[in-house]
Amino acid sequence: METAPLNTAMKDSLEARGISEAQLRTYRKALIEGYPFVKLAANCKIGTEIHRIDEEDRQRYMQAYQNRKGLKVMKFVPASGAASRMFKDLFAALENNTANEASKTFFENFDRFPFSQALIDVVGLPKQIPLNDSVTRLDVLRALLLKNGLNYGNLPKGLIKFHRYPDGHSRTAFEEHFHEAVRYAADEGHAHLHFTVPETNREETEVHLNELKTRLSSALRTEFHVDTSVQKPSTDTPAIYEGDYSWVTHEDGSLLFRPAGHGALLDNLNDLDADIVFIKNIDNVVPDAQKQPTKIYKEVLGGILLEVSEQVFSFLRALDRGDLDRKACAEFCQKWFACDLSNKNDEEIRALLNRPIRVCGVVKNEGEPGGGPFLVSEPDGSTSLQIVEKAQVDTDDPEQKAILEKASHFNPVDIAVRMKDYKGKAFNLLKYRNPDTGMTVAKTHRGKSIRALELPGLWNGSMHRWNTVFVEVPIETFNPVKTVFDLLRPAHQGG
Repeated sequence: METAPLNTAMKDSLEARGISEAQLRTYRKALIEGYPFVKLAANCKIGTEIHRIDEEDRQRYMQAYQNRKGLKVMKFVPASGAASRMFKDLFAALENNTANEASKTFFENFDRFPFSQALIDVVGLPKQIPLNDSVTRLDVLRALLLKNGLNYGNLPKGLIKFHRYPDGHSRTAFEEHFHEAVRYAADEGHAHLHFTVPETNREETEVHLNELKTRLSSALRTEFHVDTSVQKPSTDTPAIYEGDYSWVTHEDGSLLFRPAGHGALLDNLNDLDADIVFIKNIDNVVPDAQKQPTKIYKEVLGGILLEVSEQVFSFLRALDRGDLDRKACAEFCQKWFACDLSNKNDEEIRALLNRPIRVCGVVKNEGEPGGGPFLVSEPDGSTSLQIVEKAQVDTDDPEQKAILEKASHFNPVDIAVRMKDYKGKAFNLLKYRNPDTGMTVAKTHRGKSIRALELPGLWNGSMHRWNTVFVEVPIETFNPVKTVFDLLRPAHQGG
């Protein structure tokens, strides 16, 4: 269904974001028709598509990573999201002006939260908050969540205090990433970190990061190189109204654009200058006393990435020379990438090998929401290793639903990637995205139902055409903070 021609305000809003009218038409087609479902071929299994590392190999991979030379390592942490969802149930208590189960639990455990003292200082209350004083409690929640207090309901997660230490200091999620980086992402006293941050809080975030950089560079004897970026306006996507499919616009007639999910961060990742990048979410951090498993398995992932990529580079150089051992190459690709090289000629093999490589840690599925590792059917009849979200699967199809529900492992966003090819040239990561793996989502705007668009997810469709390795990592390395009450879990208590 076509809409009226674009007016001047609409064209100006496109130009301001660097989005062409042709791209807008592509978005419109996706908004109306949706995206095709991913077709699951099978679950990934331990011992075939998912590698379980024994003690001997673990030590070998760690040593290989520790012995790396001349490779720039960086941590890339998506940290654009607001913390508002962490406090959703506490916001409900405020909106209803009365206590609910969440607020009761919050105050019963008040002293266990790492930000409790900061909150007391802001509110100006004595240490013991009256348990039967509902008015005082609502004042405390306002001070926790709103702008006249800590403003936690409007800050990015990285600025939330996550852990309290015996010396009384409480660390934000951002600060924990600095301490974690020293353990596995530092070289000769230098550590590189890149955080994606929200535009609305960028100044406040960078003040905090600069304070951390100054203080921790001295305390940890490591020079931190810290960069930030925001989601590019060119990755924002339009929306249409349900019913007549007309464009959603602002009052001035310009097109409404929305952030397009974490898939928009592929552009940010593509801009990095590094050889090895570790990708990890902002909220998956633990206190120092529990960081050792993270250190070990980050080095394991890094060691596997180095071994696999160097072997790929060796095969590519052999192709250049014309003396490729096809049998060895086929066995290698089947083992690590579940890729069948049968009936492939040299140039097809080259195209399959010369791609970005990612090694993805996966944990045993314990019911957490999110994607998992699967073998996916490709249009040419081949299969590939992919991280797939539930929303990408046709759950009305009994066979697809059965494969999805039997997934043994879960994606914790624990990924090591090789950013450059065998000649040392950076890959253009945008070339390896599958544009047919985005999602349409239902939203509201001014009380009306609209249909919005999310780009292919960063570790889903944005990395669809990468060479992928799945490695089992222990559940101890996965401790996300999705709600404020996750901070009460043992993994987040006690520095």
